[in-house]
Amino acid sequence: MRQIVVVTTTGRARRNNILNKVVMSGCREWPERSRSTHIHNQLMDERRFMTHYLVVTAIGTDRPGIVNEVTRHVSGCGCNIVDSRLGIFGNEFTFIMLLSGDWNSLMQLEISLPLRSQEWELITMMKRTERHHSLQYDISANAEILIRDQPGIVSQCTQFFSDHGWDIQAMQTMTLEQQPYNLLKASFQLNLAKQGEAAGSDTAFAGFCRELGAESFEFIVNNKHA
Repeated sequence: MRQIVVVTTTGRARRNNILNKVVMSGCREWPERSRSTHIHNQLMDERRFMTHYLVVTAIGTDRPGIVNEVTRHVSGCGCNIVDSRLGIFGNEFTFIMLLSGDWNSLMQLEISLPLRSQEWELITMMKRTERHHSLQYDISANAEILIRDQPGIVSQCTQFFSDHGWDIQAMQTMTLEQQPYNLLKASFQLNLAKQGEAAGSDTAFAGFCRELGAESFEFIVNNKHA
C-alpha cells in the first residue's frame, strides 16, 4: 500500500533537523530508502506525542445526564477539556468543547464519538485546530442595547461595528417576553481593529441606537494599555 505524507513548512524544517542528526551520527552510508524510513518514523513519533487540539460540537435534545455522558467519554479517550460552552435553545442543548491530547487520544475520540452519538441521539461535528493565540488590541469596548424585538436588529448591530472597525470578540442575545411586545437585549464584547478609530464610537453608537428606537443602550471604551 502506498502511503502519502504531506509535509508542511514546519514539518520540512523538522525533517531537515532530523536528517542532520542522522548524518552527524554517522549514518551517511545508509541506503536512501532506509534513511527516509528512519526519518519518517522519527517524525511520526514526534508528532504522536505532541499536543493536538480538536473542536467538538454536540447538539441534541436536552435531558438529565447527557452532558456527563459526553464528558465521561471524552475523558475516557484520554482527552482534556481546555474550554467549553453550553447553551439551551428551545428543547435542544448545544455543547461546544476545545479538547487537547496526543495524536492517539484524539484519533480514538474521532473514531468512537460518532458511534456513541448515535446511541445518545446527538449530532456531533469535529474539526482539528491549533492552540489559539489571541491578537493584542490596545482598545476594547463593551456595548449593550435594549430594543423592541424584530427581525434584523442583530445584523444591523454587527454591521455597525464592522463599519466602525470593531472586531466582535463575544456576543450574547436574549429575548425578554412581555406585553405589549417582546424586548431584545444584545451584549457585545469588542476589540478595536487596526483600521478603526475609537474616538467618536460611543457618540456614533448612541445615534445608531436612537435611530433604531432603542429603549436603552450603553457603550464603554476600555484602554488596555496606558
